[in-house]
Amino acid sequence: MTRSAIARRPRTPGPSGRSRRLLTGAVALALAVTAGPLVVPAVAAVAGPAAAAATTAPAQVLKIAAGSEIVSAGRTGFLSVDPRHQVLWTRYADGVTTKLAQDDPRTSYDTTHGTASDVVALGDDPVMGASGRITLRDMAGGTSTLVDLTAYGYHYLGTVGSRVLAYQRGAKGTVRAHVLEAAGGAVTDREITGLPDGTRDVDVASGFGDSVVLRYSATPDGVDDHGMEEYTVADLASAEVVAGRGMVGGFPTVAAVTSRHMALAGGLFMGDATTSLRTKELGGDQRRWSTDLHGVSTPLVGLAGDWALYGNAWRANEGSDSGRASLQAVPIGGGTARKVLEHASSLAPAPDGALLVMGGTVESGEGLYRVAPGADGAPVATLVASTGERTGLALVGSEVPAVAEPLKGHWRPRWQLSHGNAEVSVTLRHTASGAQRTFDLRIDPAKWEEPGPTWVDLDWDGLLGPSYAPDLAAPNGGYTWTLTAKPRNGIGPVLETKGSFTVARPPAPHDYTDNGTPDLLLRNGSGDLEREDTYTDPGTARLKGRDAARIGGGWDIYDQVTAVGNVAGAVHGDVVARDRSGVLWLYLGKGDGTFDGRIRIGAGWGGYTQLTGGGDLDGDGRGDLLARDAAGVLWLYKGTGDWRAPFAPRVRIGGGWNVYDRIVSVGDVAGGPAGDVVARDSDGVLWLYPGKGDGTFEGRVRIGAGWGGYTQLTGIGDADGDGRAELLATTWDGTTYVYRGTGGRQAPFAPREQTGLQVLPGQTLS
Repeated sequence: MTRSAIARRPRTPGPSGRSRRLLTGAVALALAVTAGPLVVPAVAAVAGPAAAAATTAPAQVLKIAAGSEIVSAGRTGFLSVDPRHQVLWTRYADGVTTKLAQDDPRTSYDTTHGTASDVVALGDDPVMGASGRITLRDMAGGTSTLVDLTAYGYHYLGTVGSRVLAYQRGAKGTVRAHVLEAAGGAVTDREITGLPDGTRDVDVASGFGDSVVLRYSATPDGVDDHGMEEYTVADLASAEVVAGRGMVGGFPTVAAVTSRHMALAGGLFMGDATTSLRTKELGGDQRRWSTDLHGVSTPLVGLAGDWALYGNAWRANEGSDSGRASLQAVPIGGGTARKVLEHASSLAPAPDGALLVMGGTVESGEGLYRVAPGADGAPVATLVASTGERTGLALVGSEVPAVAEPLKGHWRPRWQLSHGNAEVSVTLRHTASGAQRTFDLRIDPAKWEEPGPTWVDLDWDGLLGPSYAPDLAAPNGGYTWTLTAKPRNGIGPVLETKGSFTVARPPAPHDYTDNGTPDLLLRNGSGDLEREDTYTDPGTARLKGRDAARIGGGWDIYDQVTAVGNVAGAVHGDVVARDRSGVLWLYLGKGDGTFDGRIRIGAGWGGYTQLTGGGDLDGDGRGDLLARDAAGVLWLYKGTGDWRAPFAPRVRIGGGWNVYDRIVSVGDVAGGPAGDVVARDSDGVLWLYPGKGDGTFEGRVRIGAGWGGYTQLTGIGDADGDGRAELLATTWDGTTYVYRGTGGRQAPFAPREQTGLQVLPGQTLS
């Protein structure tokens, strides 16, 4: 259950089983009036037309501290308590605020500091319920009256206007209620008559003018009353309970009273899951009316004219979606309810019959509102004092890095919300392609109702796609982020805020989609060329691929298609293809997974038995092409960066390469200054040729045997972002394995890992 913003007065078993707990020691036995003129301030008079006309309205919106609650409202100002439990009086005329007391957090504020008056009750104990000496300070007239309850052993209950209410313990745990009033230089002490003789507990639930709502129990010891208590109205002018004006309710029932009505909101007994609003006329035939309050568990109730106001006592960060947040007003006797405020956490009656309510609206924000009947009689809220906060969620801070660099680690932005009682999601969207991913950012439930701002953090692994199964490495370029925060309690609108950032990686030779991960080029027997974009599963670290995308048809005119990296000057990888007449063609990568129209490099390439590329063998940052001729000589074609002549004249590396059935330019796997080459001999032994960085190689290093079972070996570049290239191997049934580069010459590959990729029989991997 959400806590109420205004705590009820502590109630614990005593000698009678239900008596009030006092938090101080013994009290004296005297009653005196001292420390100031013996006056009854005029503000304590019963509210009526004259009082209404005399009520001062602020000339402009005043200020009130965030987290404050309203305690009492007078004609010239209002009484509030701030988050540090300072009791403060604020004048309407100029907004000047005066500290009157420093309360203990256990103090409750039903009527302990007074109600509907400029008279403020101050005690001699930080817990008002434990005070024995009550000072009545008239904030309008500047006078003070001290009422000492200790003489007769009375215990403080509350103050209504200038009248102090107290109780006296009697025989066998019973109690009697008293009203004490200073007038004409004397103090009158009258017992409130009309309560049952067996009353064992009494409290002040609400007060206004000459009327006070007394909450009491007369249940004998040993009888289970299921937490039900009696609520009745007493007339303070005559000090007697008005016959026939009672109703029952259980904790946490709250009450309100005017000269015409009493209202209760709550259950009928302790723990009652059903909450209702019940009213009763205080004159005439005393008609009763009630309605169920769905979604109200921490009730708040008030009266304004012929309307009853109700809701949950929730601050902006309190409550859940199972409750009703708004303060509603309904005509007494039945009718259509109207929303008055988005939420309310406390309220107090004013002498003119209006209410002061701490709450908020979307239009005017958080603060103290005056709620009074409008032109049609329905309550209307007007801002009196503002906290400066918006009602609902607000973004109050952020730490969003401008650049995400997936190869250097996760991107970790964070946002600070005005409170944490929210369901938060963030959507990242690639501006160029529209690819996106949405994250639900969890806030610890223990922090939902904690006061103050809350941070929410995103840990992005660099993948886009469905939130349940992201499968796209994020492309480089511009992005937007959109944070959406929905208040769990329904207070205020959904917050949506946006920003931008950039994803950046260096170009990769086997990356055609500009997202930093290798793309596999697959040709089938029908001549279709497909591209399969790979990614690393963040949960398993397994190399996987997305559904292949068709690039185009007609590629069966080529007998070799080779990824060569950037040879033509752009940042994206390129492809060369040799047709059956020996002409070599260049396809420039566009960075979106497609290629520009082909460009003729030249004829005479038919004499080569194998072409392989993708590695930078001379360290100039451009891809190079290796070609083996029929005599077993290996030739190097260095990339130039010029699409019109992408390769420099060939340079002879050496002979004897016919002993290998497969030669693969794999990039840097051994930690050297440039790309390396691996080659498989006819016995299935794989050999490493470490690149020297000048286009030549050091002497070969034996990697190991057993490689003859693979149908295809292909260098795919750096798949895991560690700066080392990988080798992909396929078997006859389409199973694929990745050998990750280690950076070590003697063991350039880690043990193989099965991937989530599949190369079907009949597909050629480029």
